[in-house]
Amino acid sequence: MKLRVLTPTEVILEQDVTHVTAEDPTGSLGIRPGHAALVTPLVPGVVQARSSSGQEKFVAVNGGVMLVAGDRVEIVSRQAVAGNDRHHLESSVIAGFEKETREDQTDRVAFEKLRVSFMRGVIEYDKAKVQ
Repeated sequence: MKLRVLTPTEVILEQDVTHVTAEDPTGSLGIRPGHAALVTPLVPGVVQARSSSGQEKFVAVNGGVMLVAGDRVEIVSRQAVAGNDRHHLESSVIAGFEKETREDQTDRVAFEKLRVSFMRGVIEYDKAKVQ
């Protein structure tokens, strides 16, 4: 099978593999040649890829989508980092992804509060104009 892991700006990993392990919201998925066609969202975690020689590569992904079609497995993620040390990817990189996600959520909440406050001000201004 051909595995490709992509972000919006680059190809992180492209290699022939015999097995891919990734995690979706229901748990861990193992993909081998001949797997049924599949499209599934991924949760932040480490994708494991094994070549025919038994060599393993790891890619930390910040969620994303996995597509399995024929002899191709494609993973598209907002962020991805390849490495040979699974423990490092799990402890450092995934923790960084989770921190960024929390910060993004905090920023979105702050923006929504500002937007609502602005809209209330506009409504109050319009009400004052009418009276």
